[in-house]
Amino acid sequence: MTLGEPQPGGEATPCGDRPGAVLAEALKFAGWSPRDLVRVINGQLTGLGERRLDLTAAHAWSRGAVPRSETVRRLAAAVLSDRTGRTYTQTMLWDLPVPAARSDERTVTDGLLGRRSLPAVLATATAWNSTDPATQATLRSAGDLFTAVWDADRQAVHSTGRESGTDHVLPPMMAVLESHLADLRRLDDATGGGAISQRYVRTALDGVLSLLRNSRYTPDIGTRLLRTAAGLAQLAGWMAFDADLSPSGQRYQLLAIRLARASADHDTVANVLGMLAYQHAAAGSPTAAIRFAEAAVETAARSVPTVRARALGRLATAHAAAGDIDAFRTATDRCLTYLQHRRDDDPPALYYFTAEQVAAENGQGLVDLAAANPGRCRRLLAEAHGLLAPLTAHGPTSGYTRSALLHGVHLARAHLLAHDSEATLDTLGRLTSYVPEVQSVRCRNLLTGIRRHAGSRIKSPTGIDALGQIDRALSGI
Repeated sequence: MTLGEPQPGGEATPCGDRPGAVLAEALKFAGWSPRDLVRVINGQLTGLGERRLDLTAAHAWSRGAVPRSETVRRLAAAVLSDRTGRTYTQTMLWDLPVPAARSDERTVTDGLLGRRSLPAVLATATAWNSTDPATQATLRSAGDLFTAVWDADRQAVHSTGRESGTDHVLPPMMAVLESHLADLRRLDDATGGGAISQRYVRTALDGVLSLLRNSRYTPDIGTRLLRTAAGLAQLAGWMAFDADLSPSGQRYQLLAIRLARASADHDTVANVLGMLAYQHAAAGSPTAAIRFAEAAVETAARSVPTVRARALGRLATAHAAAGDIDAFRTATDRCLTYLQHRRDDDPPALYYFTAEQVAAENGQGLVDLAAANPGRCRRLLAEAHGLLAPLTAHGPTSGYTRSALLHGVHLARAHLLAHDSEATLDTLGRLTSYVPEVQSVRCRNLLTGIRRHAGSRIKSPTGIDALGQIDRALSGI
């Protein structure tokens, strides 16, 4: 092991007095070039609504230059820690005073392990939700996330009202709050997790948490307030993930499980577990994805059919990430069977979960399976095309522009895997008209990645012009 390389299970070791040596060794261990590091940091900055860095910035850091922005320094330490599984701090990377790096040590599960009273959970949720977004973005992943989720789903149900407080939450106000949550979910369908959408959802969550902590309400209203807070925390977590701020999103999701469990809302617990499975699958962690998805299926076992279908759809996605075709098919078939039995009392959060949505998710899963199973690639990609093309073409007309962009990116990926340059360019050309309407940082970053891959293969003048249109759309020109 080279000097300065992180030791298994611990922090990186010193690697001499040369300026920038620790950062250079961290990049080597991560398998990143300086440009790769900046690309990842830029994705985080975009999610925060802050200005992106020039791609050459990290070359100077490797020679000892210190970024002037504390946010950038903390992001660099956070993303390198997540990439390598080892701990890096500002102090280590740039030889800064120790106090400047203390906040770099916070993780997703801080204050959320073990038994926690509802007042303590509400206080933790309020404190986290009011944390500066730049600080949220530098939160570290936690290896004990599943343990924290297990703890959260086993806390006591809270069913009492609150008799003290100057304000009285009446049913008309409660109906407005629930309607607002429904509207914010539809906003996410259209635009995704941009900085402004995240800020607005956090503000809404802060208002409901304040009512829970400071107002008077009956037991029934208290339950509805908790469920609305859980829904807003879940949405905040999803939007953070959609902004490529995954650890921040996981903390919101963990809080959502705590709040949902307190109100005996097992449907939301199952849904959040499924979201965590999807996020781990997207991050290339199929084992963790399957674990969370199986927990979602178990939690949903006593729920209405649509909730069970949603959990099985997440399990299918997890098996696709693992490259398991048979398990993917089995979970998909079970999902579609349950989805045939929709009910009028289905959870409002699952209004979007239709056979068309399952088809789109399965199309994405088939592309993952094709990449993992070269011998069956052609047939899997043909099947994926049939599922992804309709939503890519018609998603915006039904209000699902973000989904159309996301699944269009996977359709372009399928064409690249099939070595079909013309179809790749045609799909990318269609997506240029969607980009201005979607704030999802994750979708934009995925599109940027596909564009880079396409650029390495497509060299014709026509192809270069088409790729230039994508570049202009992504840059807002």
